[in-house]
Amino acid sequence: MTLSADDIDEIDAAILDYLLKGRTEDGPWGKATPTEVYRGLEESGRLAEIGDPVQATIQNRIQRLELAGHLENKFSSGCYEFVSDPRENEE
Repeated sequence: MTLSADDIDEIDAAILDYLLKGRTEDGPWGKATPTEVYRGLEESGRLAEIGDPVQATIQNRIQRLELAGHLENKFSSGCYEFVSDPRENEE
């Protein structure tokens, strides 16, 4: 299963944006646990902007992005690593 840009809603976009934060600044980026993503989105106010989904929803969306090959669960540890952004795959 792969996802296209049309399959990505605002929750998925918020998760991807969180993981991409720091990418252009030569800082650490692209790795996080679902709890870290949830808390980061909550702290930044983005969670409220996307309708205050519960933490389980964020976890489920991260797993969906993993199943589609856009994230990787490193060593089955629960720490997910960015692989690709389906929003960039449109031709």
